[in-house]
Amino acid sequence: MSAYIKSILSDKEILTKGFYSLILKILGSLFGYFLLWLVTNEFSEHNEGTSAWGEYVLFLAFLNVSSIFSRLGIDKLSLKLVAAADQELRIVRHIYFSLLRLVVIVSIIVSFIIYLFSNYIVSILLSSSDMGLEIVLMIVFVLPFFSVICLNENTLRGLKMIKEFAFFQRTSKMLFSVLVFILLFYVFNFTDTIVVIYAYTLALFLIFILSSFRVYSVFSKAKSQNIDSLDSKGVFKQSLPMMLSSSVLLLMSWTDSLMLGFYSDESSVGIYNVTVKVALLATLTISAINSIVAPRISETFNNNRIQEFKTIIFNSTSIIFFSTLPILILIFLFHTEILDFFGNGFSTESAISALLILTFSQFVNAVSGPVGTILNMTGKQKVYGNILLVALTLNIFLNFLLVPENNPFAKFGINGINGAAIASASSLIFWNIYSVVYVYRKYNVLTFIKFKNL
Repeated sequence: MSAYIKSILSDKEILTKGFYSLILKILGSLFGYFLLWLVTNEFSEHNEGTSAWGEYVLFLAFLNVSSIFSRLGIDKLSLKLVAAADQELRIVRHIYFSLLRLVVIVSIIVSFIIYLFSNYIVSILLSSSDMGLEIVLMIVFVLPFFSVICLNENTLRGLKMIKEFAFFQRTSKMLFSVLVFILLFYVFNFTDTIVVIYAYTLALFLIFILSSFRVYSVFSKAKSQNIDSLDSKGVFKQSLPMMLSSSVLLLMSWTDSLMLGFYSDESSVGIYNVTVKVALLATLTISAINSIVAPRISETFNNNRIQEFKTIIFNSTSIIFFSTLPILILIFLFHTEILDFFGNGFSTESAISALLILTFSQFVNAVSGPVGTILNMTGKQKVYGNILLVALTLNIFLNFLLVPENNPFAKFGINGINGAAIASASSLIFWNIYSVVYVYRKYNVLTFIKFKNL
């Protein structure tokens, strides 16, 4: 293992960019937890903390799901095309503005459709929330800006400006949300529970301005040149498959919240989201390690260095497991105290059991190794996409079955938050185990951690 760690350290570009990405992601997560603590504690006096956070989560869920259709994978295509341009700024500029025009047009159309059906959407998806109509109208207003931000992020990523990409993708959203929340709540005395949604919306406007300015500052170095715009049909032909593959994980991450909002109330959504956030603490090191080993897996596999390929998988699985294990143990041992940190309303019996269920699924995720990265880096991204699509279907089905209060399993205490946790954990465990089996059968490599060989 030490030899492999040395091989990683020898590649300064991967190490540096991976380190910056990890630090910015951790900072974004910390600001996110701080925002959660501010909201839940400031509104705890009238027991509105869970409801306020639940409304915010429903807003985020609906915004992210709506953005799938407002972007149509165009932002993901920009990453591919910009990276392929190999730093030729005049070509990158041409690509960006061609895609920007399409994103703006599509997002405005989607916003208009949402506005036309706003009352229907509220009655179906947000009927339990007193702020349902306000949430939908806020999404109508902010969706085009959010879509352009996503395009800006992936353009910067394609230009290998990893620090800027990581900052705008995660850190800035939570940092500016915290700052705007403090300004609205403490300075302007805006104490309505919807203040957290306003804070996030205003943060997005600020990020839209800053990210656009950063992209334009790069293009200012390129000479203007008359080049025909990209063919729209050709763009959608490439972007739509990307939308389908990238949207599966996004839908899976927000399905539980939307289903809880449909069957329960915003308070349950808020409590459940806190359990998810706590369980996801374990994934910080997983994503960072995956980003570092991905090029190594691709390099060794595609150059037929199979023994080295297997060694990298074994070592990365070991590093993932041992870096994740302390976090998982802390959550298992101090689950009540962790939930109490966000307020008494969050440490209910159902919240504790949901957290333990979700944490167990992250344990399975850790011991399974970098299976998703392996499939993506060895040309099996379609297989991986199909596995995730089945997992999403399973997630939706189990949510429909287990979340309703009077479902057939309610007599066993399986409903509401617990039902959502079981649905989410089951889908995560499914795609991990299935991927492990597929990788073993295809490459004769068992990605499960082997304790006896350590």
